[in-house]
Amino acid sequence: MRTLAFLYVFLLLSNALYSQTKKEIDSINNLYVQGLHMSQDAILSLFKNNALAAKGLNYGEGEADALSKLSLAYGYQGNYIESAEYGLKAVKIYEKLGLSEKVAYRYAELGYSLKYKDIDKATYYMQQGKAIAEAAQNENVLKDIYNNYGVLKEIKEELDSALYFYNKSLIIKKNINDTIGIPYCYSNMAGVYALQKDFQKAKDYFNRALEQRIQWKDTTTIAENYTQIGEVFLAEEKLDQAISWIHKSLPLSQAKAYKNLTQYNYKLLSDIYKSKKNTDSALYYYEQFAAIKDSIHSVKVEESIAALTIEFETEKKENEILKQRAQLAEKDAEVRRKNTWIIGGFGTALLLGLLGYLMYNQQKLKQRQLQKESELKEALARIETQNKLQEQRLRISRDLHDNIGSQLTFIISSIDTIKYGFSEISDKLANKLVDISAFTSQTIYELRDTIWAMNKNSITFEDLQARITNFIEKAKTATETTAFEFKVASGMPTSNSLTSVEGMNCYRIIQEAVNNSLKYAKASLISVSISEENNAIIIAISDNGSGFDITAVEQGNGLSNMKKRARDMAAELTIDSEVNEGTTITLGLSTKKDE
Repeated sequence: MRTLAFLYVFLLLSNALYSQTKKEIDSINNLYVQGLHMSQDAILSLFKNNALAAKGLNYGEGEADALSKLSLAYGYQGNYIESAEYGLKAVKIYEKLGLSEKVAYRYAELGYSLKYKDIDKATYYMQQGKAIAEAAQNENVLKDIYNNYGVLKEIKEELDSALYFYNKSLIIKKNINDTIGIPYCYSNMAGVYALQKDFQKAKDYFNRALEQRIQWKDTTTIAENYTQIGEVFLAEEKLDQAISWIHKSLPLSQAKAYKNLTQYNYKLLSDIYKSKKNTDSALYYYEQFAAIKDSIHSVKVEESIAALTIEFETEKKENEILKQRAQLAEKDAEVRRKNTWIIGGFGTALLLGLLGYLMYNQQKLKQRQLQKESELKEALARIETQNKLQEQRLRISRDLHDNIGSQLTFIISSIDTIKYGFSEISDKLANKLVDISAFTSQTIYELRDTIWAMNKNSITFEDLQARITNFIEKAKTATETTAFEFKVASGMPTSNSLTSVEGMNCYRIIQEAVNNSLKYAKASLISVSISEENNAIIIAISDNGSGFDITAVEQGNGLSNMKKRARDMAAELTIDSEVNEGTTITLGLSTKKDE
């Protein structure tokens, strides 16, 4: 079977050297790059010749499709400059032809290729592609964009959001029976479970992906799965099993010239042998890793990719400015034609008046153009200011995470050392140390929530939904007698956004309300619901606990803090409670922003 597939590809490659039809060009572009059993040079030659053939036929879409395949092939080889260059060429052609589906896909692929070099730029391009595909409701593109967007979320350590998008991708792929794409979702979900220390679940999902890929004989992704399973065993400190799986991956990644995976395998093996104190093997594999790494991640490569993306964005902006100038010039020419007709009609007597009108109109056009240029400068200045603020926000959040976070962790470790390091310690002091340790742990959680909000210019309800879901899952582990419900009204748009302060206030109000129900209400059921009514987002937290008399009970810091947070974001907070009837706290947040 493999021989027949290779023969078919060889015949296509031979045809590419001669005159081709659009149908033959499309058949080559539809080949699955990762599954081709050919040398990397042959794959590159195949799609380069196909691009030339399409260009010769003036077949723009076929040329762009071939360039996209070249971008993907170069990316697997670790040749990022060529990958970015061909990817940007494809985007230009798709945009010129108005092929929004393929524009969306290429933007997303461009973002994905930049994930380890510039995560902010990667997110920007990925969101552009995602917005275009969602507007067109194009599931065939969204299935891959959601999966790759989840990878960016995972890199940014937003694990709840990563699982959310992996699952959205998996649902679409199952609905359309995308048997090639489904294993990618399984592998990515397994990776998140491994980060969450659920190693058995991680191995189960990796094995699901591996079974399907073996059926497809997809050598590239089989190699990835072998490495990923090895990483799980490494996390479990089962070093010999980890080595065995990575050695399965290494010859496959070498055969496919998959440089990224090859150098990563070398690094893993070096680290494992180092921990086993086998210095000869550790040094050998580190030297192999360094040799490949230098060829992939050189400063020159990073600078070249940055230059290509800047050139691409600058060209787009220049084209927009030229288009505006052309429109102004056309309007100017139209005014001149009208003025000429008026002058001819009314004669020499009105010449001076008409000349004055022409000068006035010309001045008005000039002022309009100056105003547009001024608005453009102001917009660029605002963007620059926002970028500086974002950089400052990221720097502060990194300082909080690296300095204060590590110091709090050190305090917890020190308390544990005191608690278990001294045999003779009073119960009162031991209990006090436990309280301090618990308070410090809670402070770390709140610090992480604050850093999460600081890292965002705005927080969508999609982000808030993922955060609340994670909080409720943690709350479930704290009690065995209380059930939880979390409901989001069907059809509610998740794209509505809040400022980072509003998003954090909403999250804290929900967190405070749930904690109060757990501490004081003795409830068997706590429910959190989000809905939209009359241009307002309604968040309700209710329980069936003991309740209280609002008029008789003195309100503590918890309720006061919730009311203050609601006032800070101009929201309405109501508290309804009756003794033995439970409590409901409702937050109403208007979706209409002041102009």
